[in-house]
Amino acid sequence: MALRRRFQAAGSSNAALKDSPEASPAAATLEPATPTMLGNGLHLPVRAPEIAASLESVRADNMPDHEGVYRVDWAGIRTRIAMLPWAPQELAGSTNTELPIPTDGYRSEAEEYVALALSLTNDRDSYRVVEVGAGWAPWAVMGVVCAERAGKRAKGIAVEAEPQRASWARQHSADNGVDSLVTVIEAACWHTETTLSFPVLDAIDMGGAVLAGEASSDGSPSMDYRGAFLEHRDVPTVTLDTLLAGDEPTDLLHIDLQGMELEVILPALELIEQKVRFLAVGTHNRYVEGMLQQTLLRREWALLLESPSTAIFDGVRPSLTGFTVQDGNQLWANSRFRDAHPMLIRQR
Repeated sequence: MALRRRFQAAGSSNAALKDSPEASPAAATLEPATPTMLGNGLHLPVRAPEIAASLESVRADNMPDHEGVYRVDWAGIRTRIAMLPWAPQELAGSTNTELPIPTDGYRSEAEEYVALALSLTNDRDSYRVVEVGAGWAPWAVMGVVCAERAGKRAKGIAVEAEPQRASWARQHSADNGVDSLVTVIEAACWHTETTLSFPVLDAIDMGGAVLAGEASSDGSPSMDYRGAFLEHRDVPTVTLDTLLAGDEPTDLLHIDLQGMELEVILPALELIEQKVRFLAVGTHNRYVEGMLQQTLLRREWALLLESPSTAIFDGVRPSLTGFTVQDGNQLWANSRFRDAHPMLIRQR
């Protein structure tokens, strides 16, 4: 209430100034600034009741055999559970037809599945997915499998800097019969072609990120974004210019870089806007989330879905991402492409 009174008082003062003979001509003719418009006005956000319908669109009619080692999900994707040490191992040798709402318990939350499902709707007979920070390439593989099933020509690219996880991506592609359609690039994605340092990780640690500074020159462990001291090794980089090259658009660009998302996305925004229909970002701190919203909404992108990251500020960390205990997700639609699912298009 005090704030409202203050604005009212300011308004009265301005009126008095305008009527005063001492008011300057500039003050009397000053026009209010044009407000900044955010968003694109074309796409509708995905509401909670619409999530299930979206995921149903990629349900498999015929389920593959779990062969005693795979977890087969409702979309017919086989995941080799023994390959994922953090996953509940009792899931091996099982088939689950339930939708992953709010989560599937081993791979991801519903928001990322929605990104994949929506990206499959287009007016072309082709489909392209690029997954950066891919781990075992769940989204590249699922996108290609579902696109093939829908009769589209499909291509997937998975970028992963950690050697063991890159081998998992190749295995996951083969397990689902799309190893000839998914290219696994063992590198880190960055805004320039260079060499960066990446931590040497154990199998259960999925939180590795490139080192923003330089690793210790004497080979001793260097501190990562979480404050952990780890050995690092040199890795080559690949840019979005290379990954998005070609005449056809990329239907889904999935980026999950443990807090380094802005370093890859912001320098390549014009390219992304020309090439990418849907952008799914795994977010790892609130600064990244806010910067993406502030930047992309000004550039006529629509935020369809989001789940903010969660942080506990307990003690001292070298970065904001170091405090994060639960990653977030953002799903963006590019207004420059008008072939989205009808559920997303605003009726004028």
